[in-house]
Amino acid sequence: MSQSQLVDRILNNKPEPDKAILNKAYIFGTKMHGRQLRASGDPYFSHPIEVAGILSDLKLDTTSVVCALLHDTIEDTNATIEDIEENFGKEVAKLVDGVTKLTLLEGKPGSTKQAENFRKLLLASASDIRILLIKLADRLHNMRTLHFIKDQKKRKRISIETLEIYAPLAGRIGMQELKEELEDLSFTFIEPKIRDILIERLKSSKKKKSKIVQFTKKELEKVLKKNKIKSSVFGREKKPYSIWKKLEVQHKSLEQLSDIFGFRVCVDSISECYQVLGILHGEWQAIPGKFKDYISTPKKNGYQSLHTTLMGPQNQRVEVQIRTEKMNELAERGLAAHWIYKDTEEVERDYLSSIEWINDLVDILNRDGATEEFLENTKLELFLDQIYAFTPKGTLVALPRNATALDFAYAVHTELGNFCGSVKINGIDKPRRTILQNGDEVEILKSKIPVALESLQEFVKTGKAKSAIIRSIKEKKSHNQRLLGKAIIKSVFSSHRKKPTRDILERSFGALQVNSLKSLYELVGEGTSSGSQVYDLVFPNNKRKKRKKNYVEKNISIPVQGLLSDMPAQFAENSFLVPGDKIVGIVSPEKGITIFSVDSNELTNFEKSPESWIKLQWKKDIDFTFTSRIKITIINEVGVLNSITSTIADYGGNINNLILNEKDNDFYNLIIDINVNDNRHISDIVKSLEGLPVVEAVIRFIG
Repeated sequence: MSQSQLVDRILNNKPEPDKAILNKAYIFGTKMHGRQLRASGDPYFSHPIEVAGILSDLKLDTTSVVCALLHDTIEDTNATIEDIEENFGKEVAKLVDGVTKLTLLEGKPGSTKQAENFRKLLLASASDIRILLIKLADRLHNMRTLHFIKDQKKRKRISIETLEIYAPLAGRIGMQELKEELEDLSFTFIEPKIRDILIERLKSSKKKKSKIVQFTKKELEKVLKKNKIKSSVFGREKKPYSIWKKLEVQHKSLEQLSDIFGFRVCVDSISECYQVLGILHGEWQAIPGKFKDYISTPKKNGYQSLHTTLMGPQNQRVEVQIRTEKMNELAERGLAAHWIYKDTEEVERDYLSSIEWINDLVDILNRDGATEEFLENTKLELFLDQIYAFTPKGTLVALPRNATALDFAYAVHTELGNFCGSVKINGIDKPRRTILQNGDEVEILKSKIPVALESLQEFVKTGKAKSAIIRSIKEKKSHNQRLLGKAIIKSVFSSHRKKPTRDILERSFGALQVNSLKSLYELVGEGTSSGSQVYDLVFPNNKRKKRKKNYVEKNISIPVQGLLSDMPAQFAENSFLVPGDKIVGIVSPEKGITIFSVDSNELTNFEKSPESWIKLQWKKDIDFTFTSRIKITIINEVGVLNSITSTIADYGGNINNLILNEKDNDFYNLIIDINVNDNRHISDIVKSLEGLPVVEAVIRFIG
C-alpha cells in the first residue's frame, strides 16, 4: 500500500486526521526499515502499513495509526525511543514503547514465557487500552501471513497462542469480527483437514439452504414493514471455527446446526428493539428458554442485544438478534468503537465498564506475579459465559456461568471472599459452594477472622477467586510456619535457659540471609534451618546441650526387647507409638514382626492365631525422641495458635509438623506431630493443652 493510498484509506474512515504526522510517520518508517524483508519476501514495512490499515478500518484515532506505522522501529531498526519522542511526541512514544516491550517476549516457546507475555500485555493495556488494540491488529496481520512461515511447529504454536490468548481478548473487549477472524485463521493451522471438510460441507449446505434464508429474510422484513418499523435485516453466516466448537460442545451433527438460521435486525432506538421482539413473538412461536436480554443487563464487554429463537417460516428454527445501529457497531467493533462515539456519555460509561475486568486481572498478577497458574486462572476469565446476581442493595454483579456464592463474594471484594463465613441466597442459608442462577440475590455474612478455604478451592470458577484462595492458603501456610519456627526456637533456647529476644536473634540474620524475625521464623518453620542452628549462630562460644536424635526407623535399630534376631521388625503403619506405651508383636512369614499398640483395633484380625503373638517391652535408657501425633479442637480466635505452640515448647516438646483444618465456623482441628521422650512426656503435654481455655478437646493418635 502506497503512502497516498494509506492516507486516502484513513480519510475515508476518519474525515479529519492529521495528514502531516501520518506522512511523517510513513516516511520515517520507510527510512528506518530500509530493505528489510518479511518471510513472504515483501518489504518489511508492508507489515506496519497493513497494521495501520486495520486500525484505520476500526476508526481508531490518528495517534494509534501513527504508532502502528512505527511499532517495529525500536526492535528492528536503529531508531530509539528518544527518536520517536523527539519526532512524534510523548504520547506516540509511550504507545510504541509499550508495544515494543510486548513484541520482545513473543516467539519464545514455553508456557512460562506465554504467562509473562500475557502479564505484560495486561499491564500495558491497563495503562493505555490502545496498546491492546494495536497488538491485536499486529497479531491479525501476522496470522493473515502466517502461511509464509515454513516451520510447521512454529505456525501451530503461534496459532494455539492466538486461539488461547488473543482471540478471547478480542472477544472480551467486544471486537467480534476480529475475534472470529483470529479464531478461523488459527483453526486453519491447528486443524487444517477438519476445516477443509467443514468448508466443503458448508458449500453444499449453502446451496440447499440459500432459498430458505432469502425467503425467511423477506418474511421478517414484510412483518416489520407491516408494523411500520424501520429496520435493516441481515442473515448471519456461521464461521467454520464457531461451527466446530458447537459440534464439540453440543455434540450435534452438522445437519442439526445447519437447520438453525441466524438473522440480525437493526433499528433506531431501544424502545423499538422491544417492540420488534413483541411483533416477532406474536407472529411466530418463541422457543422456551432461548430468550436473553443483554440490553438491560449488558455483558462485561459492553455488548447489548436481544436474543430470541423462533419457530419461523416453513417451520425452520430462526435465531434473531435485535439491536440498535449503535449497538451493532459496538458489537462488531467493540472497544474500538469507543473512538467513533467517544463524545457521548453513554458510550464513555460502557467503555469504562468494558475494561474494568482488565484491572481485576492486573490486581491478580500484581499480587501473584507471572506464573503458569496465573495464566490458567486468567484464561478462565476470558472464556466463561455469564450470569447476573445481585447484592441485597440491588448492585448487579456479573459472573461466569456455574460461579458459586464464594465467587460472588470475591467479585464484590477480595476481603469479603477471605472472610466469607456463610451466605444467604434469596434469603435462605446456603453453602458457600452453591452454584448461582441468574437473578439470585446473594448476601455474604462476614466472619470475624479469615476462614479456611482449602476445601472450597476446587469449587470456585473465577480466576479472581482461585487466585485469592491460593494466595490465602499460601499466606496461612507461611503464618503457620512462622508460629512453628517461633515455637522451635523458643524450645531450643529454653532448654539452655536463654530467652530468644529480638536483639539476640538479629545476630543470626546475616548468616541466614534474612532481614526480619518473620523471615527467620518461617525459615525454621519450613525446615530450611533449625532452632539449634540459630542458637549456635547467636551463642557461638556457649556449649549447647545436645538434643536427642529423633527415631527414624530406617537408620536406627528398634529399642524394643523380645524381638526375634532372625526376623525383620517394624512399627505398624500409621502408628505413633512412643516408649512407655504398651505394645505387642505379631509375627507373619511375609512381614516379619509388626509392632502394635495393645489397644489397636487391628489386633482383632489376629485373634484366631494366638501363636503369632509375642510379648514385647521397651528397652531402658532410650537416647532418642519419638514422634507422637495429637489432634486438638480449638476455638476459632486470634492468637490461639501461639498459645498452643508456646505451651508445647514450654513442656519441652519439639514440633515437627502442623496441619490446620476447618471443622466449622467456630472451631478448627489442629493436627500436630511432636517429638517427645516417652508417653509420660506426651501425657504431660496433652494435660497442659486440655487446661487451656481456647482448647475444646485433645486426642492422641497411637494406632
